[in-house]
Amino acid sequence: MPKTWILVASRDQARIFVREGLGKLSLRWDVGNPAGRLKNQDIESDRHGASTDNRMRAQQSYSTEEEARDRLLKNFYRDTLASVERDYMKEGGDRLVIAAEPRLLGIIRELLPLHLQRALSQEIPKDLWHEQAREIEARLTVSPVKGP
Repeated sequence: MPKTWILVASRDQARIFVREGLGKLSLRWDVGNPAGRLKNQDIESDRHGASTDNRMRAQQSYSTEEEARDRLLKNFYRDTLASVERDYMKEGGDRLVIAAEPRLLGIIRELLPLHLQRALSQEIPKDLWHEQAREIEARLTVSPVKGP
């Protein structure tokens, strides 16, 4: 029976739903990203370098806080997408839908393996993490795949 896989992503959690044929969404797995809740000072323990420009008497801090958060987020989603791809290929799939807030959607799109890129049929640029399966299902614009 044809399957549509739905990834609902947030900075600190990822859920995978599967819709088989015309059926309802069923939760396949749910994985947390504890690093998604870390504060910048918890990620980088040392202070960042600073530079003083004597001409303007201003101090500028060189920060990698955003880079550290993005690096951890990318590592989490690189691993998550590898698991999604493995299960998608093993159990079969016809379409992939991704729902995430716009910035995270861009990060996921950048990390998406080629096989899943080809299967991607819809992107939902919204944070649907707290939505129930029926609310997520209502946002899907792709119709269920019909069998042969």
